Amino acid sequence: MHEYSRKLTAAQRAGSVLRRVLMGLLMLLWIGAGAQAATRAATAPAHLGWDIPTERIDDADSGFTPSQVAGMNGGVITANLHRPLNAGYLHHTVWLRFRAPGTAGDPPLWLLAEPTYVDSITVYQPGREGEPAWRSQEGGDLVPGERKMGVRQPLFELQPGQITLVKIRTTSAMQLHAQVLTADALRETLATTERNMGLFFGVVIALLIAIVGAAAVFRTQDLWGLAVLGIVSSIHMFNVRGYGSLWAPPQWTVAASNAVGIGAFALAAALAWQIKHQLTSAQRHRGVRRVLDALMVVSVLGMMSPIAGLYGSVAWVNLVSLALCDVIAISLCVTALRHSRQQRTQHAVLLCAYALHMIAGGPIALVLMGQGGTRFDVTLVWQTEIFLFMVLVAGAIFVEMVARYRKAETIKDTALAHLEQSEHLLEERIELRTAELFAAQEELALALTSERTLRQEQRQFFQMISHEFRTPLAVIDSAAAEQSAFPSPELEQQTERAAQIRRACRRLTSLVDSCLVNDRMDKTGFTLHGAPVAVADLLEHAAQLVQWSPKHRLHLFTQASPDQWVCDAALVRIALSNVVDNAVKYAKAGEIFITAVKNDAGLLELSVADDGSGISLEVMNKMFDQFERGNRTDQARGFGLGLWVARRIARLHGGDIQVESEPGRGTCFTLTIANQKIAG
Repeated sequence: MHEYSRKLTAAQRAGSVLRRVLMGLLMLLWIGAGAQAATRAATAPAHLGWDIPTERIDDADSGFTPSQVAGMNGGVITANLHRPLNAGYLHHTVWLRFRAPGTAGDPPLWLLAEPTYVDSITVYQPGREGEPAWRSQEGGDLVPGERKMGVRQPLFELQPGQITLVKIRTTSAMQLHAQVLTADALRETLATTERNMGLFFGVVIALLIAIVGAAAVFRTQDLWGLAVLGIVSSIHMFNVRGYGSLWAPPQWTVAASNAVGIGAFALAAALAWQIKHQLTSAQRHRGVRRVLDALMVVSVLGMMSPIAGLYGSVAWVNLVSLALCDVIAISLCVTALRHSRQQRTQHAVLLCAYALHMIAGGPIALVLMGQGGTRFDVTLVWQTEIFLFMVLVAGAIFVEMVARYRKAETIKDTALAHLEQSEHLLEERIELRTAELFAAQEELALALTSERTLRQEQRQFFQMISHEFRTPLAVIDSAAAEQSAFPSPELEQQTERAAQIRRACRRLTSLVDSCLVNDRMDKTGFTLHGAPVAVADLLEHAAQLVQWSPKHRLHLFTQASPDQWVCDAALVRIALSNVVDNAVKYAKAGEIFITAVKNDAGLLELSVADDGSGISLEVMNKMFDQFERGNRTDQARGFGLGLWVARRIARLHGGDIQVESEPGRGTCFTLTIANQKIAG
């Protein structure tokens, strides 16, 4: 899109320069035309047909001799001309008879004829003494260049006051303009005419260069179609004006003559191709495209007719093809203007171009075919019309290119707006993604910190548990060794040693149970196994830890408790044992009270109270955390898992664990448990 805009901007600059050049050249053409008109007014050439009385004699069998034509009377004269000879595609010879202006002895005069593509023009005047009866001069595009006067137009020297015969043979449509001039007027006329032709072809070539350059840059079919049409038209005008015949080598004289007819059919084919690519790109014009293809095929086949000598017989096909092309183009433009709101300016300009081509081309064709007459040179009108047609079509294409440029600019602006919006969205997404990455980074950092903490806690746990296991085992080993080494017959000593061993074993069992139940509760799908259990059994199981301690005295109160309670008995025993064990470890020697009661909320309250040293507020705030141990007294040991497990068990049973303590006044732990459903 940006490349297209850049190319079109460059083309607009080139178009601006080209417009200035064209305006300058058109001004020169206008000045040249004015100079030519002034010259003609000064020299006042005499034209056959209206300035010089001229008679037309048709020679159907091409058998007349100059003497016969000179002696013919009014009965065989076809017409007296009052304007240029307008003849169609002749199949016979035409003679013109007139008397050269002036009197014998005057300076020679010159007969200058147009068009240049007439096959053969022979001028006869009576011969001088010692010469043949009739002196002849030849011209036309079938006459080699070395036998001509060195100019592209048929040019003949005339003796003033003499009867003059002009023999015309051609297969092309023509309007014969012939004028008699003096030598000075001839020089001025030829100079002015060639200067104007040079300016005209210079303008045409400049226009073609611009069109071909634009076609090469933008590579659009409508520009290439116009370029081909312009090139074919320029070559055809070049041949029609006689430059091809003048400059062709002698062996190519016939080919140069045939090029005029070939160019006429090539012009129709190029016009059909240009219309096809410029106006029938839509799918609905498929039928019109077929018609134009057929016209192109017919025109290409018609290009063979001059070579076969059939041009005069089939030339009407060329005129019909051109007319059909114009009608099709005008119809397409009118349809587009009526039914489409897009490219209206372009179609309006194209409508003017094809209407001009048809309106100007129709009368010109009629004149050249001998169906009408006019005094001015219709080939000049045709030449001007072709130039204006190309300018209008180029203007229509330029309008289309400007519309495309504006559309491209609109698309570019829209794309830039979308790009800017996408850029903002991308920035927002980047910011959001960056925030997510930072959050993920923080989560990873927290996870890493947690992992490191967990590893540290695990190392600490294993260190503590190894120490905790070593102490009961040492007690067991010491008691057993003492019993083996010093067996005592006294029952009290044996009972004391057995109690020490049982306390140590119970201590080990409690440690193992706490570790196992903590791991069990961490597993997915863990559920309680509710079953009725005697409350007294729960308390007595935990009370054994106190009974085996010689430093503490147990007080058990179960009178206000219910007989049974539905719970996971194994877990509740572990929780209550951990609380009692905590009291045994951390309380000084003294009283321990274990109480069971059903509170007002319908929960079972299991309380463990001691008269130990109490717990500070700072320790109470974190004593239920995992691996958290309180202030040790009397070398009390622990690894911070008992109260953590007890709290988890209480909460799994719909209760909790509370602590009340004051430094120096003892501590009371209260474990609450809700009644559970009996497991099925």
